[in-house]
Amino acid sequence: MKALIKSVKFLKESEGKFGLMYSFKVTYKSGEEEKQAYYTSKSKEQKKFIEGQEAEFTEETKMGTNDTPYTVIKPIQAGGYNQSGFGKALKKEQSKYSGFAMSYAKDLVIADKITLEQISTYTEKMFKLMVALDKTLEV
Repeated sequence: MKALIKSVKFLKESEGKFGLMYSFKVTYKSGEEEKQAYYTSKSKEQKKFIEGQEAEFTEETKMGTNDTPYTVIKPIQAGGYNQSGFGKALKKEQSKYSGFAMSYAKDLVIADKITLEQISTYTEKMFKLMVALDKTLEV
């Protein structure tokens, strides 16, 4: 959704699983309705929600400790989506594949199954296979 940001108020800083985080209370106008929501940033000088400017974000309703619903907003990332934790973990895992593939190809050279001149060809084949197998996991 897009909305005009009316005010942004810093609330507190706290330690979370991703390090020091900063909480803000954001007031915005959606259509004729004025709403309030909470936003958590890694930076105290957050630049996603600026008073007087329009911002694009998603709203999510959560339940507080006393069973009171509240709204959390998250800015839309470049590219139009927020990459999931699974997507980030998959890319990180795939970045390790080049090292694994080279190590496996080296093992084939040591075992006299391939020649040293063939190592890059087999490394590339194994890397591509690992990535292709990962794509079968994505749903």
